[in-house]
Amino acid sequence: MAETKEDGKGGLSRRDFITAAAGVTVAAGAAKRAEAGVYKSILPSTVLGANELIRTGHIGLDYSCQCRGGGIDELMFSITTERFQPIMLCDTRRSNVEKRVKPMFREKTADAVVVDDFRRVIENRDVDAVVVAMQDHWHCLPVLYAAEAKKAIYCRVPLCSTLAEAHAMRKAIKDNGVVFQGGTVQRSGKHFLKAVEMVRNGCIGKVAWIETFSLDNTYINGIGMGETDATKYTDKGLNWDMDQGWVEHKPFNLNRWINSCMYLDYSGGKIAGWGAHLMDIAMMAMGDDRQPNSVTAVGGKYLMQDSRTTPDTLEVLYRFDDFILSFTNRVWNPLTFDGKQPDHGIVFYGERGILSVNRLGLDVFASKQNQTADKATVTEHIDPETPDQQAALNLPHWQNFADSIRGIAKPNAPIDTLFNTTRICLIGSCAYVAGAHFNSGAKFDGTSMPDEAPAYGQTTLDWDAETQKFAGGNAETVKIANNWAYREYQNGWSLKAPHHA
Repeated sequence: MAETKEDGKGGLSRRDFITAAAGVTVAAGAAKRAEAGVYKSILPSTVLGANELIRTGHIGLDYSCQCRGGGIDELMFSITTERFQPIMLCDTRRSNVEKRVKPMFREKTADAVVVDDFRRVIENRDVDAVVVAMQDHWHCLPVLYAAEAKKAIYCRVPLCSTLAEAHAMRKAIKDNGVVFQGGTVQRSGKHFLKAVEMVRNGCIGKVAWIETFSLDNTYINGIGMGETDATKYTDKGLNWDMDQGWVEHKPFNLNRWINSCMYLDYSGGKIAGWGAHLMDIAMMAMGDDRQPNSVTAVGGKYLMQDSRTTPDTLEVLYRFDDFILSFTNRVWNPLTFDGKQPDHGIVFYGERGILSVNRLGLDVFASKQNQTADKATVTEHIDPETPDQQAALNLPHWQNFADSIRGIAKPNAPIDTLFNTTRICLIGSCAYVAGAHFNSGAKFDGTSMPDEAPAYGQTTLDWDAETQKFAGGNAETVKIANNWAYREYQNGWSLKAPHHA
């Protein structure tokens, strides 16, 4: 047998063996029953046998932070599939992981090493896959480091917070040939896949409008104004400079820390979070590589009495060649015109009816118009495979990630799909920001965001698919949108290796 060496030193790597062992598993049923000890007897510990668990490093695990508490969920899903073994846990609040997160999972994480710098996770050659669950503006750098280290990657939505990051991430993943699974879990849900199939097959005829919406039931006082005394939290492990990372640093506010996705410095807001899940299914049905010709964004902070800077009311329209896509968000009222409370949804409007899908099921409603004997829409309802959303969406998604690492499947949410979905989300948020007006009279050029919420934002811009930049409309507004979409990294961080001075 050829000599086996650690990753990066030639020979058969642990990750190569994952794929090789999986291939044997598929080819011969006997290999599927082989004992892991057989592999261990002839191969070093850096090589994974067919029956061994994939070793993961989890980045972002502070459940007190609304915008990165999802890392706890991803840790739970990875463990529940019984295909992964977490060996490293990372968060800037290391003590919180030690005292609260590890006890939640007991023996499953008992031996996991806890660190407060994500680079330590990437450097560990025993880590096969990296799970990125930090704030939106902290998705890019761990992904770049992980791709360059040839590790498999799971990244929550959205992909990132700027278009510059999105292009850098896709390039790094493709150049390094690593397995990537985006967190758009609905791509692993059978009733969502059924909805996409029905739209593609003409169930409701030609589709000319797709509506997506996320409606919240937040009280008007929302997240409050936020504590500003950092000393109360630095003693508990807060590293405010590291948490802010590459963006322009602002004075500490508790909300900027635990609710970062509600601040334009760090996130596009709801259109980047829930919008990524919703518009992802729309684009899956209409074409994963399609880009809009133009975007119109209008909204503002009209009702919420808190410190957030993202809008509490937003409407974005995207014009494609042959259809319109819309995204709607209200933070303060979840009710639709009929008094129902659907929370979220994707609605395809076709010439013979509509198809509505969300995490509770799929509905088709036939219209009276345009029905023929050979092309007729039938009203029907389809339930999810199981009412348990985790079992229907998250667990199959993680199982698919494991199979992709082993080389027996392809990722359900590969980099190209999450790249395009996030691009569409960011086109909308950048258009809103480009038309921002501030009650204080503050001027905004697309580089330094004032420390206040825009009272409102409104603009219409063209999108140039060839240059990947905004065009058309007011020249100053176009410049602001492009500046914000491609804003430069600060504080010593860079999109180019080695990424930090």
